[in-house]
Formats: sequence, C-alpha cells, structure tokens
Amino acid sequence: MWKKFFALAQQMGKALMLPVSILPIAGLLLGLGSARLIEIQNLASGTITKTTFGFIPEWLATIMKASGDAIFGVLPLIFAIAVAIAYTGNDGVSALAATVGFMVFIAALGAFGSARGFVTEAQIQDLIQQGQDTPNIWMKPVLGILTLDTGVFGGLIMGCIAAYLFNRFFRIKLPQYLGFFAGKRFVPIITSLVAIAVAALMSLIWPPIGGAINSFANAAASGNNIPLSAGLYALVERSLLPFGLHHVWNVPFFFQIGSYTDPVTNQLVRGDINRFFAGDPTAGILGGGYWFKMFGLPAAAMAIWQAAKPKNRAITGSLMVSAALTSFLTGITEPLEFSFLFVAPALYAIHAVMAGICDFLFVALGGRMGFTFSQGFIDFALFNQLGNWNGNKGEVWKLIVGGGIVTAAVYYFVFRAAIRLFDFKTPGREVEEELPEGMTVAPAAAGGMALGLVQAFGGRSNIEVLDACITRLRITVKDKSKVNKARLKALGASGVLEVGNSVQAIFGPRSENLKTDMIEYLKTAGPEADLGYTPAAGEAEVAEEAAVGSGAPARDPMAAEKAENLIIALGGRRNIRSVEPAALTRLRVEVADDSVVDDSALSAAGANGVMHLTDHKLHVLVGLNADQYADEMKRQLTHV
Repeated sequence: MWKKFFALAQQMGKALMLPVSILPIAGLLLGLGSARLIEIQNLASGTITKTTFGFIPEWLATIMKASGDAIFGVLPLIFAIAVAIAYTGNDGVSALAATVGFMVFIAALGAFGSARGFVTEAQIQDLIQQGQDTPNIWMKPVLGILTLDTGVFGGLIMGCIAAYLFNRFFRIKLPQYLGFFAGKRFVPIITSLVAIAVAALMSLIWPPIGGAINSFANAAASGNNIPLSAGLYALVERSLLPFGLHHVWNVPFFFQIGSYTDPVTNQLVRGDINRFFAGDPTAGILGGGYWFKMFGLPAAAMAIWQAAKPKNRAITGSLMVSAALTSFLTGITEPLEFSFLFVAPALYAIHAVMAGICDFLFVALGGRMGFTFSQGFIDFALFNQLGNWNGNKGEVWKLIVGGGIVTAAVYYFVFRAAIRLFDFKTPGREVEEELPEGMTVAPAAAGGMALGLVQAFGGRSNIEVLDACITRLRITVKDKSKVNKARLKALGASGVLEVGNSVQAIFGPRSENLKTDMIEYLKTAGPEADLGYTPAAGEAEVAEEAAVGSGAPARDPMAAEKAENLIIALGGRRNIRSVEPAALTRLRVEVADDSVVDDSALSAAGANGVMHLTDHKLHVLVGLNADQYADEMKRQLTHV
C-alpha cells in the first residue's frame, strides 16, 4: 500500500513540474510590476524619497502586475489539469473534466458560503479598521467567482477526482436513448456532479479548520514572547501555504496585533505592516522572511541542482536558477517550494521548521523590518532605511545580509545532507533509464512498429493505459503474463521493467513518438491488434542468446584498464558497495550515491549502456566479458 501511494505521489510531483516551470517568469512579472506601483504610491505619500524602479513606466508596471497576477490566480486550475492528465495517460478529456469540475467546485463552494453568511475579503478589511472581531473564514474572488479559498489544495483534489472518474467511467455504456452521453462524454458530466458534493463537504470542513487557525493565530500574535510569536508565525505560515489557509493565519499578524498613533495623521493604526510604515520602531517582527527567501531558498536550490544526476543537471539547473532568482528578487517562493513539496514533503517540513527559526532569531537579535509585497530584494531595497536593528534606524541591512549568509550556508548543507541521507527524489534525481548511445533498431514503418509493440504488450485488449516519459513506454496491462519481453527487446528496448501492473519498456528518447504511433495506429487498427505476439518454438531462447552468441567469449586484454576507468566513472572506490556479473553481459553495481555516477564517463570507458534501478543499484552493459570485468574491478577495489 505504501509503495503504491509513494508511486502515485511521485507521479503527481512529476506532473506538476510543467506548471511549476512557468511560475518563475510569472513571479518576476508580478514582483517587478508590484514593486514599481508600490514605489509610486510611497513616493506620493512621502514614505520614501528615492526611486529604485523608476526605469519601469507606470503603464508597463500595471501590465506586468496584471500578467503575473493572472497566472497565480489560475494556479489551482492549472494544477487540477496537470494532475488529471498525469493520471489518465495524457487524455485531453480528463483535462476538460478537471476544468469543468474545478469551476463547478468553486462556484458551488461560493454558493454554500453565501448561504451560510460568510463575509467577503473586502468586508474583513472594514471590520479590522473598525476594531471589530473578524470571522474565522471569508470569501475571496477565484477566477472571478466569489468563493472560499482552498488554494492549490482544492485544485489537486479536483484533479485527482477528475482522473479517478475518468478511469472509472470513460468506457461506460448507457441506454440507447442516452447513447450520446456514453463513454468519455460522460466524464465531465459526472465530475461536475461530484464537484457539487465535494463543495458541500468542504463548506462544512473548511470553516472549522479556518476557525481553529484563526484562534491559534490570535493567541500567537498576542503573546508576550515576541520572538517566539514570530517564529511560530513563519513555521505555521509555510505549513499552511499549500492549502491556501495561510491567508487566515496572516490576518492577525498583518492587520491586528499592536497599536500605534501615526504622528503625521494622528490616527490609530493596527497590525505589524501598518505600524511599520507609520513609523513604529517596535513593528517589523516578520523580517526573518528576508533570510530564508533571499538567501536560504536560493541556497537550497543550489543543493537540489548539485544533487541531481550528472545527465540531468543542465535541465535541473535551468529550473532551479530561475526559481531561486524569483525567490531572491521578489520573495515569491512557490516556484521553488512546489518543485520539491510533492516529491519530498518531508524536505518541505524541514524547510518550514528552518523558516520558523529564521523569524525567531531575527527578532531575538533585535531586528525589525517590514514589507509590502513579500520579503525579497525589491522590498529590501525600497524599505531597508525604515527598518532598525536594536533601535538603530537604517542599520537593519547589516543583520539581513550577515544573517542571510549564515542562513544560506545552513540551508545548503541541510538540504544536501537530507537529500543524500533519505534519497529524496528531488528534481533531477528521478529514476530514468536511457537508451545507450548508438543503440538502434532496424527501420520499420510506423504502422509495422506500432503493431509489433501492441502485440508484444499482449494485444489491444491487454492494454489499459498507454503512456510514456522521456525514455520509456509506460503501459498498464491487464495481464503481465501476456507481455513478451523478448519481443520488446527485439524491437529495440534496452530493458523491460515491471512496476505493479505497469510494464515499462526502455526505448530512450523515441518513447514519446512510439507512444503517439501506437495511439494513432490503435484508432484504425484491425483485428490483428487484438492478437498477442506468439513466438515460434525456441524463439524466446534464440532472442535471449542472440545478444550473447555461443561458446566462451575471448578474454579482453585491456580488462585492467577498462575496470579502472569504470570504477572512476562510478564515483570512485568509496562509492562502490558491490559489483557482480549478471545475465552474461552486465555488471550489477550497488553504489552509495547515485548522483556522482557519470554516465558519459561510463560510455567513454566502454559501457554500451546504463540502467539506473532503485535502491542505489544500476546495471552497466559491458558485453560478453562482464565476468572478467567484475573480477578485475573486485581485485582493484580490494587492493591496498
């Protein structure tokens, strides 16, 4: 059960990589646009006298902010679509069902909320200004619909529901007079109906949760131990972020705690943010966010980048650098946090704890620094002269930079150690096998190849879900015994793996195109597609022996040099736990750290291919002298 859940979570994490990849540019647009507009407002009010982003015209800043807001505003819907597609073999109908389901969900949730008398976000601000108690939860616009905000959590729920209903009903048969709505057309219909029921349930569940959070937040915000309150704020705020409930937690801290009489307007202001900009030297207790947003998370991104497998570092680096830059400049952390939240939730929990420690220490050391948008470099550049360190106005930048450097070092080493110790599958560390370079198959017509693959997987009737990743076909079958592995290898697969009811055939970068060929072929396939592949007598044995030939292989006179190069490519002597020959042509190797294995160096050392398995194990294809190379490697590994 746990393995199945872990596999589903890994699949969700991989599915969310695409929507996460668009967040850095959205964050930069939103951050820079908002910074310029806030700067214009503060210049007009006299809060600041210098301009930092004056090079951005006001009209352009407005467009940038609106563009970034649009992407973050639809993020729950984007996540719903991504999850639905991931669990349904990239079927477009599931995306439509997720979209319809999510829209019905938020609309129904808003209707239930209105019926129960929940106030709006705008009304909350009025209550705060009047000094009245605020309700536990309120409604806000989501995609133009006034509803209870469930954040990306609501999107993930509806995406999973849409995927489940698609897999359950996409072949449903209805009475003849309802035949038009049968099959896939039924999926969006049933999803929208289920969405109403889920909304009704959430309207009962979400308010008590919000109430508990609100009560806890008020108690924490009004506590006498200010450093502890600040640390608790950051810990809980990071923990609630994926559920969209952090807004409830923020209100007492942002707009209610403390009071200060503005010396300019002579009006009483409340809340940490308002008091900071009114000149209250005791406000700004949430400034620890500058440490982990400007320094900590970018350092964590570097750790994730360096922990990626060598072959994946270029792609991982591009994602991590852009996400780190967004976090540093704007304080928008979702692009980076969401990249590891779903594949390594324990790592996110570690991050939440360290964020709490940052806020605690910042206040305990006498730091006070506010913000308007988020704790990124933009707000730091605009307002650091308003902050103070132990009462010394304009000196807080020293604490932020000095403490930030320490925070970066701690984040880097904690993330790097945790990833290695617990083998977290952070971006770039996913188990992926590639077709060895130079390994090809005989050319065949697309239809012929597709037919061969369909038959090798047991025929059309045996295939339940047809999918592919970068390097392999991922086929969920009804009966694994009908799958002919020898035939798949004869068609060019460098390996065939079984994972639950899924059979994964490794064809390298061609896998996506092969999947498309199979889908297109099955649309018009005849009865031959229902036939599994039946080898002639002895063909399976011939296929297995074809690669190894017959008779004893000639010994390799360069075995010692080759073994030495293989050891180096595998990360050195200390990284190799064991090496054994396997299947005549392979080395079965167990290593301590997969990330230091260099596939390109293995290829240069003479390996024909590498298969990365689980639990730090891999197979290295070296040809008929695998036993000779294994013995020589053992000799060198034990030689002092």
